[in-house]
Amino acid sequence: MKFFWVVFLVCFGSTVVVAGEPIRLMTEEFAPYQFYEGKGASRSLSGISIEIVRRLQSETGSQAEIEVLPWSRGLKLLRKHKNAALFSTARTPDREDQYKWVGPLAKLEMVFFKKKGADVRLTSMDEARKLPSIGVTKNVATHEILVAKGFDNLDVMQSGADEKNLQRLIKGRVTVWPTGYYAGIYSAKKLNVLDRIEAVEGVKIMSGHLYIAFNKESDDELIETWQAALDKLRMNGTIERILQTYDR
Repeated sequence: MKFFWVVFLVCFGSTVVVAGEPIRLMTEEFAPYQFYEGKGASRSLSGISIEIVRRLQSETGSQAEIEVLPWSRGLKLLRKHKNAALFSTARTPDREDQYKWVGPLAKLEMVFFKKKGADVRLTSMDEARKLPSIGVTKNVATHEILVAKGFDNLDVMQSGADEKNLQRLIKGRVTVWPTGYYAGIYSAKKLNVLDRIEAVEGVKIMSGHLYIAFNKESDDELIETWQAALDKLRMNGTIERILQTYDR
């Protein structure tokens, strides 16, 4: 019966509200996936994942407000509340069994950024282990990935926006900053320092995808409904059209 229900959702696109506890939708600023644009009264959330999640809300009947929080706080609330959801979350091996997943939303490529002109050359992750310092933020995906890989040259900020590592990079306090390629470019544009950084060629931390992470105790029917809605959006070309608007 569940299989039939999922197929029905994908093929016919019915709007469904799943009974039970309300969904709590949370995110952080992480352009181009989710970010604020405009100022004052015209300030609004935009981005690849924001557009996809809002389409999913329309498909599933969710009226939840999207909360923008620091990543560490979002993770704490995600673990605490049933039917809580946090996006855009990298689906890493360390996180796999901690949450239930809906996705993928979009591709994520993680790289190291350096100060432009800095003598940092890498051909492997093993060479990255020998760098003087790598600026990361606790609980952010890059921190978790590099810890899991056994890196011991991490200069870890305990809290705050990961973007602060860009400022530390510019000031010479860390050697490289690992982050999503497009996130790094966006942050540098926002701080007007794009001409002062560049991606380190020759090595990638990971190539993967971003998902919506749901609390482990979330209702299976909720996960199936949201995944079916996402599959429908992918099948009818909606996801591709959204991605194309940010690929210019």
